[in-house]
Amino acid sequence: MAKKILSIFLKAFISLALIIILLYMMRDKYAQILSAIKGANPVFMLLGLGAFILAAIVASARLKLIVDAQEVARVTLAETVSLTLIGYFFNNFLPTSIGGDVAKAYYLSKKSSKKLASFTAVFVDRAIGLFTMIMMAAAALLFMQNQIIDTNIRYAIYTITACSLIAVLFIMNKKFAKKFSAVLALVRPLEETLRKIYNAMHLYKDHTALMIKSLAISVVSQIFFFMSIGILAGGIGAAIPPMEILIRMPIISALSLLPSINGLGVREGSTVVLFGPIIGSENAFVVGILWFLVTLVTSVAGGLVYAFSPQFKIRLGDMEKSARI
Repeated sequence: MAKKILSIFLKAFISLALIIILLYMMRDKYAQILSAIKGANPVFMLLGLGAFILAAIVASARLKLIVDAQEVARVTLAETVSLTLIGYFFNNFLPTSIGGDVAKAYYLSKKSSKKLASFTAVFVDRAIGLFTMIMMAAAALLFMQNQIIDTNIRYAIYTITACSLIAVLFIMNKKFAKKFSAVLALVRPLEETLRKIYNAMHLYKDHTALMIKSLAISVVSQIFFFMSIGILAGGIGAAIPPMEILIRMPIISALSLLPSINGLGVREGSTVVLFGPIIGSENAFVVGILWFLVTLVTSVAGGLVYAFSPQFKIRLGDMEKSARI
């Protein structure tokens, strides 16, 4: 219990500290920021929200595909869409050890009693989404070889891409994975659990058609997501070239995985740092705020689904216990 409270406190502290630092850095631009917010085009804001929700719906189709292929549980697209929205709700409004992915895996395990397979399916779904985004950034970088791109951005994409490919090789190739077996000695109490998780993920290497379909769906989902960011920026008169969004968003997404309350503070700060040189720091800050509001509205929708759908009603204590594979 004490560790859980400490973890929540540290995440909240990091998010709050980053927000305070960001507000201090922007202290001379409050007038421009307020002007940009007031001048935001409401039609663009609704379109940005719509694109974001479409991205979530398409990603839900990917989750359904993975769950169906592995026979984890029998779910409909409506159920996976509901789970995705509920995941946003848990991520943003319940800063506990219960993240959105844990919530989705818990519901799937309740439908099938296949606990490990349920958690693995959700993890693989998330990993495919992140991998697709990174590969799209790498492809965009290749197309922009002759253009001036910040060296730090270029090296960040190279590093993230290399790490992603190594992770894929690790999962797909047991001989390569065995080279890291000594690491298990550092986490001996979790060794058996980690081996089970790895073996469950390794099974996906035999589902080539599934992986190709999942990657294709991910590309469509990411396009809608990137569109939402571009539309939000356009709504305040700050156009971001599509290729720049492709290249910079994976870095923001990777940084948002750092300890915080669902990336709060990290996401907004990295948006200013990465998009500031293109559209100005004040406009980038506003884009970060609008992006946060879009996720907030989506989370509220997830909360309504959770509140008014009896099949999704569960005790949080039971879900926390389920997270301990």
